[in-house]
Amino acid sequence: MHPQFDYIFELFTLLISLAVAEMLMGFSRILKLRARRKAGGDPTAISVRVGWLVPLLGLLVLIDLATFWSIIWTMRGVLDMRIATIFAVLVLIGGYYLIATLVFPDEPELWPDFDAYFWQQKRLVAGGVLLINLASTLASIMLGAQGPEEVAAAQKAAVENPAFAISSLIMLFNFPAFLWLAFSKRRIMCIVLMGFIIFTQLLHAYSTWGLEGIL
Repeated sequence: MHPQFDYIFELFTLLISLAVAEMLMGFSRILKLRARRKAGGDPTAISVRVGWLVPLLGLLVLIDLATFWSIIWTMRGVLDMRIATIFAVLVLIGGYYLIATLVFPDEPELWPDFDAYFWQQKRLVAGGVLLINLASTLASIMLGAQGPEEVAAAQKAAVENPAFAISSLIMLFNFPAFLWLAFSKRRIMCIVLMGFIIFTQLLHAYSTWGLEGIL
């Protein structure tokens, strides 16, 4: 670990925590909305249809935040305390926080059908996450974040654990899946694409469980 990484990571943790909190507050608003609907005391809550699109998008972004955190952690040996590094962290994590604020409507009562909100924000959210993931992945490669030990550990894990090798290969399809999601106009296709991305990231996380030197 680079000796100055702790200072960078504190800034990263603060911003990523705000993004995660924003996502959790979005889910909290939906749960409260459904509680008021069941109670029957709030006519505005009764008239709101949540559906599956917005919650799935929220779950996708929340899980991708964890994957994004892992990418930053792999860069702990090459990130130092420079103004350029601080600006890069602010752009990437600040962008992610901005995306997180767009997933759920701030005032659910103003959106009788959450699907309409999804179609308005979906391209910004999916496209933004794709760009940030591409930027962070390219930065990791260009900075040489994966040292010889990490590369050797990944190669050993791929040979000894076929599930890890398969899940790592499938994860590469997330990039075109995000692009497809950003431009798709079909409801079923969007659900399938979001489900695919969520499944692949959870599968990869499960396949790395217990593997030494693999995050």
